[in-house]
Amino acid sequence: MLSNFLTNRALFFDQFDLAANNVVEMARLLQTVVETDDRSDLEAMYEKINKKENLGDDITHKINLYLNKIIFPPLTRPNIHALASALDDVADAIHEAGGRMYLYAIDEFSPAIKQIAIIILKASLEVEKAVKILRKTKKTGELPMICRHIKNYVNMADQVYYHAVANLFADEKNAIKLIKYREILLSLETSVNKCKGVTDVLNTIMING
Repeated sequence: MLSNFLTNRALFFDQFDLAANNVVEMARLLQTVVETDDRSDLEAMYEKINKKENLGDDITHKINLYLNKIIFPPLTRPNIHALASALDDVADAIHEAGGRMYLYAIDEFSPAIKQIAIIILKASLEVEKAVKILRKTKKTGELPMICRHIKNYVNMADQVYYHAVANLFADEKNAIKLIKYREILLSLETSVNKCKGVTDVLNTIMING
């Protein structure tokens, strides 16, 4: 009975780790997209992001299947569902940002886009660390520190976003180009906010024990 319980715990934690790692890999791909000078690679890079987003959906589906089959999951069912959804939300946001970059056929990525892409990667790495804390039986001070880091990243992304949009309205004369850049910036900023959503769920799980 104990071995089954431990195995069931591992099933969920393994999937959460996979989902968090998938988010990091998507963030790395996104950063590669904005840093490359070769626009011909954009479609191939977006396709990789698309495959990763599909993988994230598969992981979420598998977690939900486990919830239906396993009697004693390691966390409450609402918490498991909330965490799986929060991780999937990050993947969806990164996928949306990458999709807009590809579909809008942007010729050049602005410094603001590159800055927020870096922030997304840093926040994703913090998310990955936070998810791994779930396996630990003893509570530590790691999660509050990670939450502070991600909150700082959210604030940084917000500032970059607001300044970039203000500059667009002040300087960009092409209305279509303005809309394209603003929507890409919004998708990127949303990706950072979704990272905070993951740590909010984890914080609730830790507080409730």
